[in-house]
Amino acid sequence: MKPLLTPTADISLRAPGWIAAATAFAIAVIALLVGYWQTVQSLVWAWGHDGTYQYAFLIFPLSLWVAFSLRHQLRANAPAPSIWGLAAVAVLVFVWYAGHLLDVNLPQHFALVAFFPALVLACWGWRALWVLLFPLGYLVVFAVPWGDALVGPLQDITAHFAVRALELTGTPVLLNGREIMTPSAVWMVADACSGVKFFIACTALGSLYAYLMYQRWWKRAVFVVLAAVAPVIANGLRVYFTILIGETWGMKYATGTDHMIFGWQFFGTVLLLLLLVGWFFRDNPVVRQVLPVHGGRSVGARRVVWPVALALLVVGPALAARLAGPAAVEVLHLTAPTIAGWIGPQASADGWQPVFNGAAGQLRAAYRSVSGNDVVELFHAVYTGKPRRGHNLITHGNDLYDSADLQVLSHTSRQVDLAGGRGTTAGELWLAGATGPRLVWYWYCVDNRCTSSPVLTKLLQAWDVLRGHMPRSSVWALSSPVASSGLDQARTKLHAFAQALHAAEASNLQAQRPADIAGNEP
Repeated sequence: MKPLLTPTADISLRAPGWIAAATAFAIAVIALLVGYWQTVQSLVWAWGHDGTYQYAFLIFPLSLWVAFSLRHQLRANAPAPSIWGLAAVAVLVFVWYAGHLLDVNLPQHFALVAFFPALVLACWGWRALWVLLFPLGYLVVFAVPWGDALVGPLQDITAHFAVRALELTGTPVLLNGREIMTPSAVWMVADACSGVKFFIACTALGSLYAYLMYQRWWKRAVFVVLAAVAPVIANGLRVYFTILIGETWGMKYATGTDHMIFGWQFFGTVLLLLLLVGWFFRDNPVVRQVLPVHGGRSVGARRVVWPVALALLVVGPALAARLAGPAAVEVLHLTAPTIAGWIGPQASADGWQPVFNGAAGQLRAAYRSVSGNDVVELFHAVYTGKPRRGHNLITHGNDLYDSADLQVLSHTSRQVDLAGGRGTTAGELWLAGATGPRLVWYWYCVDNRCTSSPVLTKLLQAWDVLRGHMPRSSVWALSSPVASSGLDQARTKLHAFAQALHAAEASNLQAQRPADIAGNEP
């Protein structure tokens, strides 16, 4: 293992040009923090208000600590500012500005953190970037809140793992989406049971541990993979043991405070065992030698990179400030359509309530089939103009169901065939709640282009905004209770309603602005 500090190193040994280069970097960092202060606040808020990312408060200090330990290698070669650093800064300014323009936090947070390696390249050069590769990469990977997309897949893995383990140990069990049914109870693998907190935190700690304990790259890679796999298996075992405890000794020992204490103790034990295993395979310490100083080429001509990098940094906030004026929100009065073969619109029940704040207009109505008792609920919300804070279709807080009342059993997609050979892909949510299971089909539209992907929806909005076109974005959602006849019957019902809805919207094209219902061509 390489020691982080070398007592024999002379701190005064450094190649020429480092005082000016360090000063330029410090000025750039100050400009970054001041100019992008709102993004800094947003990033810190995400760390503090989401338990998944509270570990991230340690990432900057740990990265700085590791970088400080590499200072002797860094100063052994003269700084060589690179024009490629300017290109990286320019790209990140564009990424940040696009995120700001569309009110999407992830690209803004990523750009803010990635500015640090870009500025190292611009101010100090490629050799410095290589020396600081681990602390800078560690910062970019783990300081940005990116793990929300892992929640659903981790829930599915945990549910299948626990069910298989219960089957192997002779416990009667049935898996229903993310519900695990046993003789004593119905267990729900909810978002909090996905293990995403432990997964990301363990992977972050494992990456740092591997860097400090090993010199061989393959050892580091193996331990990082182990640190990522271990929490997934551990979470599956935790759910398995929780259910087994409930089945064997009663529900009171498997829920409430006992459940929380058992979970933390279990995760703590797994983490300790992981670190102990890694300790036995650590590499022998190697004393870091003080590197000779190399002057290298003069950086005088290259210093022009520094003011250009600083100028590029302020372009993003300057453009954002120019467009910061309040935009008027159009108010739309949407009317529920009359649909052939269905009785309605009628008042909706309380079992399903999508949440889309800041919409220019929205409607919610229920329909009953003429031929039977089939009931389908319709929800439609429209947003006009470019996405902005408080008026954004795809944003935190907007969802197709209220998570306080409903839990997701499964999430997939379905092809919806419409008239004239047209069709669209609808997202499908199978939900469980106090009023019983429910099936939801949904899709998003930007003008007349429809998709079930929130990411593609954002890209379509971005394309329109960057072209100077103000998009009309919307969400369509259909919902139906899942009766004893099962999911296939509910899907048939929603498919028939979607076809009738498309026909009803198509009939209004000559009387009003083309509707953005799925299947209409631009």
